[in-house]
Amino acid sequence: MNRLRLATYNVALNRPRAGDLMTDLTTRPGHQVSGLLQVMAQVDADVWIINELDYDPGQQALTAFQARLREAGMDFPYCFTAPVNTGVPSGRDLVKQDVNNTLETPFGFGDFPGQYGMAVLSKVPLDTEACRTFQHFLWRDMPDALMPSNPDGSAFYTDDDLAVMRLSSKSHWDLPLTLPSGACHLLISHPTPPAFDGPERRNVCRNHDEIRFWVDYISGASYMTDDQGLSGGLAPDQPFIVAGDLNASSAGGDSQPGAINRLVTHPSVQPLRPLSDRGHDLTARWKMRADYVLPSTQLAVLGTGVFWPAPEHPLNVALERASDHRPVWLDIALPDRTNQALP
Repeated sequence: MNRLRLATYNVALNRPRAGDLMTDLTTRPGHQVSGLLQVMAQVDADVWIINELDYDPGQQALTAFQARLREAGMDFPYCFTAPVNTGVPSGRDLVKQDVNNTLETPFGFGDFPGQYGMAVLSKVPLDTEACRTFQHFLWRDMPDALMPSNPDGSAFYTDDDLAVMRLSSKSHWDLPLTLPSGACHLLISHPTPPAFDGPERRNVCRNHDEIRFWVDYISGASYMTDDQGLSGGLAPDQPFIVAGDLNASSAGGDSQPGAINRLVTHPSVQPLRPLSDRGHDLTARWKMRADYVLPSTQLAVLGTGVFWPAPEHPLNVALERASDHRPVWLDIALPDRTNQALP
């Protein structure tokens, strides 16, 4: 394999109740699942970073999705998923909409634990044993965090809130992809939408800091501790790809642009602007760039783009049925197995 294609896709495989997705994937596929299969076959990626696939502890939904892909001629023998914060009870009222302060809200938007989960599907090996997850990392432990405040300037969250409040609305993963030259770190997340809050802008702040986490991580910061107890960011000179639906755009929208600007212009990140056949870099139905595949400077990029074809393309109906997002892909060159350094 001289070329590796990696793509990120918010597949919108979320359902209102736990177990519903498993049922949908094991019965006759509806228009959405059929559309997803058509789109993914057309993009023909070797590695998929998937956002919004409901997580279950037995990984039954992911296994069923793998089976559907295999039936459609796409075999991904390697996969990874892990718990996320969506729908997980916090024990606190973290939205402050109950005057009696008796409401208990989850750490991230979700009607049940695992809704809007994440997954990786791959044709090349994944070093799951070396994967670092940051599901439990506390927001307060990020230096100079952009904490929300009330209009009068007072803190929105109490000290008791911050003692449990997690930074990640889903999770942050550092998953090594095993290439002939060594590991390439997939840095995967799906920050909260910067909306659905109040004047305190708690989701805007959180979205900013979820993205800033990667800025600090690839800069070698030392403050973060993963779920296994290991501290520190990415080691210097390690190749990486930041991927996922980041729910932010430097061109406008509701997000606070500081973090996404710092990420896409980071000196370790290649300054790429994936375009679609329509000539724009938009990745979501609401006409914003929200989804990213950002390679480090060590990687030899052959091409990148957004799969959003011209209006006359026969797959546009499938695209609309599949998701409100569009896949973003990246092609990188793979060295010969005898070559021990990435180009």
